[in-house]
Amino acid sequence: MTDVGHLESRKRLGRDRSRRVVLLIVGIVVLSIGDLGITLLHLKSCGMMEANPVAAWIIAQTGSGTALTAYKALTVAICAGLLFRLRRHAEGEFGAWCALLIMAAVSFQWYQYSREIDIVVDVELARQGAYGDDWLILD
Repeated sequence: MTDVGHLESRKRLGRDRSRRVVLLIVGIVVLSIGDLGITLLHLKSCGMMEANPVAAWIIAQTGSGTALTAYKALTVAICAGLLFRLRRHAEGEFGAWCALLIMAAVSFQWYQYSREIDIVVDVELARQGAYGDDWLILD
């Protein structure tokens, strides 16, 4: 391969990597918005335990969804900015894949939590007689 051909190939690979990283960043942001939305929903309805110690501290200290939103937005913006800056490098792409996988794992945890909390809510509603006389339960 000639030097010109090699240079063109490297440029194409760099553009492809850059596009992939930008798409991964979009995925990270979308999953992060979903995480924030579900977190706020649970905090405002039935409550929850926050696994992130910094977020838990912010919630405990401020009791504010706005403060939590600002913290999460800041952390996602920093992550996205760093990944965007490194988008042309293999390390940046690796970091973006890792961040996306972490957010996918968080989303799966929310799915599992939602299924379990639905069971708890159904049982409590059944105990309160919300499902009518046809719902049977033994104490």
